[in-house]
Formats: sequence, C-alpha cells, structure tokens
Amino acid sequence: MKKLVLFDLDGTLVYTGAAGRSALIKAMKKLYGKAPDFEHGLISGRTDLDNFSIVYQLLKGKKPSPTELKKIKAAYLEMLPLEVEKSRKVKKYKTVPGVKKFLAQLAKEKDVIIGLGTGNVEEGALIKLQPSGLLKYFSVGGYGTGGHTRQAMLKAAVKRAEKKFKTIFSPEQVYIIGDTHRDVLAAKACGFHSAALTCGFGDPKLLQRAAAELQADSFNDIEMFYVWLGLNTDPKGVKRGIYISPASAIEHVFFSRTGIDEDRLKMLKIKKYEDLPSGTIM
Repeated sequence: MKKLVLFDLDGTLVYTGAAGRSALIKAMKKLYGKAPDFEHGLISGRTDLDNFSIVYQLLKGKKPSPTELKKIKAAYLEMLPLEVEKSRKVKKYKTVPGVKKFLAQLAKEKDVIIGLGTGNVEEGALIKLQPSGLLKYFSVGGYGTGGHTRQAMLKAAVKRAEKKFKTIFSPEQVYIIGDTHRDVLAAKACGFHSAALTCGFGDPKLLQRAAAELQADSFNDIEMFYVWLGLNTDPKGVKRGIYISPASAIEHVFFSRTGIDEDRLKMLKIKKYEDLPSGTIM
C-alpha cells in the first residue's frame, strides 16, 4: 500500500533567514508606500494567499480584491529571489538538521511518494528550495494557491498526487510533516497523520496542545520517523515521552512528563477539533 508523505517548507525543510517575511514587507512598501509592521508568528504556518490578505488588511483596513492579491503576489515574487540570495550570502539560509539524509533514504522506498504540502505559492516554494538541493526529492505538491486554508492546500496536494500516480489515497495513507500547530490542525481536519518538528517556527505551547502523533526536534532519528510511517516495526518498544505511532499505546506520550494533560489526551483520540466543545485549541 502506497504512502503519501507531504512536507511543509519553512522550518520543516529549510530556514531562509526570514526571506519570505522580508520580501512581503518590501513588496507592500513598493505597492502602497508603507511597510506593514507585524511579527513573524502572524504569518507562520498560513498560506501565502492568507498572508497577503492579512498584511493588506493591516495597511488598508479592508480585504483585498482578487486584483490586489495578484499585484501583491507579483511584487512578492519579484522581491523573494533577492531576499533568499541575501540570506544565503550571510549564511542564514540553512537546511533543517537531518532532512537531507532522511529524504535520501525515504526516496529509496518504492511505496512512498514524497511531496510538498506548503502554504507558499508554487513559484515561491521553488525559489526558497532551489539553494538547498532538496527539490529533486519532490515529485508532486500542494501550494498556497490551492486555497486560503491549509486544509484546502493539503487536499489539493493529495488530488494532484492521485492524478499523477493514478492511485487513490485514503486519509490513513497520507502523512503530514510540519513545524507549527497550524500544520497539525490542518492534517487532523483532513483525517491525515501528523508529525511536528520543534526546531522550526511553531509556538511550543500550541504545538504541544495540538497533539501531533509524532513530535521531534529534528530529522536525525530516522528510525523514529520510519516507525511512525509504518515502514519499520519497533520490537524494542518506544522511547518514552518522544512520540506516538498511530499503532502504539496512547500512554507513550506523557510518561516522561510530570502529570497528565487531559485535554491533550482527549485531542489525541479525535480526528477533528470541531468535535471539542470549544472547536478550537486557541
């Protein structure tokens, strides 16, 4: 049975030295004569279309028209290569620890399809990944043009993969790897598996509460990811407090911590956050 593994980009594959944020700020200043003031956390884990709209509203106090969104996208893509190159020259552009080795090994698995599941517009994703040497591993993807929400983007990525590889992926065959709670929420909303890296841009408290099946500080422990993906078994048992595999006992999660977070245990048992009384983790 084939598996589709979709990777977020920023903070999951590469660190671009905030090139995307810088490019967006400069694009807005070029178009509207004023640089918007916002923290990186406001746009982290969202789609580019969503971010373009949010930043426009900060400046103008209203939602952008489709025409304005196209203008912002064009200006952003004009600025982005310059900002990525600037980060590369000052050595702020880096790959996430362990990702090169992990992708190289994963690419050898005949039943695994590797794709992107990123909020970046497609052109922006290619610009950001080009210096990393990782592009060769991605044969399909979902991008920020697939919709304003990450759920829509992920579903678009799965449809693209189904069309290209002439196969149907059930939710149980789709694995999402990201670095923010928004990646986890989107995966769960679609019924997909979820893994979260803590070395990216996610808020630690929100990541913890989002309750991904697997949580790791890098890709260095490939065996752990292989057990989560169902590519290897774990005859020696799971190292306590590191991760939950979908087929493992739920108790593995919290044994290394003091006390039990009942809310998070509840979240681990459900597919969609709409099932909670509040409908949200915020």
